[in-house]
Amino acid sequence: MSLGYLELFFGKSFTGKTARMLHEVRAVPRLVIVDPKCAQLAKLKGFAHLWPQYSVKPRGWADESVVSYFREHGGAERFRVVVHVREHFREQLELLCILIRAVGDLTLCVDELGLFIPSGSPGSLPPAITSAMISGRHEGLRFAGTAQRPALVHVTARANAERIRWYRTTERNDLDAARDYMPRALADSLPSLPDYVCVETSDGSPAFRDESLVGRLRLPGVSRLSK
Repeated sequence: MSLGYLELFFGKSFTGKTARMLHEVRAVPRLVIVDPKCAQLAKLKGFAHLWPQYSVKPRGWADESVVSYFREHGGAERFRVVVHVREHFREQLELLCILIRAVGDLTLCVDELGLFIPSGSPGSLPPAITSAMISGRHEGLRFAGTAQRPALVHVTARANAERIRWYRTTERNDLDAARDYMPRALADSLPSLPDYVCVETSDGSPAFRDESLVGRLRLPGVSRLSK
């Protein structure tokens, strides 16, 4: 199943959501991953790894690593890169979204999306990020992100998601939110879902429980993804 223009993966830690997100983009030729944890994803093989430094004054990247990478590779048929972000999450994602919209025709995957676009008023989301998520498909952009809880992610992302995969979650507010997307029986099953099992909801299709990848998910270069 190919990745849609905006997909989200919700669930507790160590349930398999990051592994599933990367599985969905395993054949994507032009892929950018944003990694705030700088741990397991730093071990991905077959990817370039960038560690940009951010400057508050003047505002922007203090080094040219990201810009130089896309200047060199943006016109290539294939590139796969992980951008490791350790601070100023929203600001760096905003800069990256401005850059990738100019590059076009790529897939952007953001781990722990709530760090980058936390819940807030509609006007709190930078226009560059909004455009990359919602209007970016006109430039061939596809956007995906994981979060431990739906409430951690800005409502604009949740409202415009083409597909959401729900992994194990136990918090009452999260279960209440899930009932807006699926029948109550499926929402009530979320606290007991095994690892790597999810409930998939999407526009125009009934929700269903997906166990198809249990025991099959791996990260490239990592024996098992513990998330």
